[in-house]
Amino acid sequence: MLQDPLILPPPYTLIEGRGTDILEEAAALAPEHGAGTLVVRHAPGLLAFAVVLEPEEPLEQAQMAFLLGMTALGDALAAHCPPERPVRFVWPDELRYDKARLGGGRFRVAPGCKPGAVPDWMVFAAELIADRDQLENPGDYPDSLSLKEDEFDAPEAIISTFASYMMLYFDRWAHDGLDAVTNRYLMRVDPPLLRGVRRLEGDRLIEITPSGGRKFPPLMEALGQNGWRGDAGPKL
Repeated sequence: MLQDPLILPPPYTLIEGRGTDILEEAAALAPEHGAGTLVVRHAPGLLAFAVVLEPEEPLEQAQMAFLLGMTALGDALAAHCPPERPVRFVWPDELRYDKARLGGGRFRVAPGCKPGAVPDWMVFAAELIADRDQLENPGDYPDSLSLKEDEFDAPEAIISTFASYMMLYFDRWAHDGLDAVTNRYLMRVDPPLLRGVRRLEGDRLIEITPSGGRKFPPLMEALGQNGWRGDAGPKL
């Protein structure tokens, strides 16, 4: 559980997670508790939090809130980590810090929602490796790292900043258009492009370089395909 009080903006309602899967728990709460419900679980080895959303757009547009959540997560971590070490994404849902796996994002939409219908609710969830204390020799697992090992600020600070960024980016989406947010997401996609262009066409990531072009799978199809997560959370 969290050690210090968690300060959140007024739209949020905090619920301490008690289940083993933060996404499933938040989805179960979503119909009754509604938008702004923030479920948080800080357990040995894992920091997980999930926010319930109630969009006003059809799913084909509303699903882009996943990229907004990833952007808020990336910017929150960047604000609370040692300086000059990159926070990056692997399309669409894996999060890497200094080239090692730190966690990722997950997404759930109310069952039965068609692309042209407005979802009753959606859930964005983040799962991060809080520590690797259970590993006898963490150096034997160079493809992952943890918040504790790399001296991130306290979990409460990360979650509070994430919540504030979520509000900010929804406001920017409403007033300045989706590109005002997704451009920040694209800046963090790995590997960095020295030459070429990345852009979004609907829910697809498009990459054009001097050596050719590449079209990535659609967002909802690509979620969960990177293999960054096991049954209990981010892989070590």
